[in-house]
Amino acid sequence: MNTLYMKIHAFEEQSYSLIVSFASDTTKSQNPDDYTRYAFQPINMWPDINDPAEIKKRIAVAGVYHAEQQEREEKFIADAAKVQSYKDIVGQETTYSVIDLIPPASTESTIPEVLTQTV
Repeated sequence: MNTLYMKIHAFEEQSYSLIVSFASDTTKSQNPDDYTRYAFQPINMWPDINDPAEIKKRIAVAGVYHAEQQEREEKFIADAAKVQSYKDIVGQETTYSVIDLIPPASTESTIPEVLTQTV
């Protein structure tokens, strides 16, 4: 990806959100209107930034990820065999031993202690 296209569609007063969509030179369309709109809340995400140009740049940085995600989805949809392979696993039940999923050194719970304490 060399170019990101970003469009700010709206400002939502209730949530103080900027509604934005993205495209890139590697997505099927270079028109941001063709893609999902995302809400960004600059007041919460970047409370120390007051410059609109810097806010736009910060949103654009996140937009790189969203445009890459859109490109991956387009490639997936274009691969009928891969789509079918996902459909083929629907309804299957599978059982795994935890040891097969998590290396022995990592078998301790990853749930933060604060979440596992009883009151």
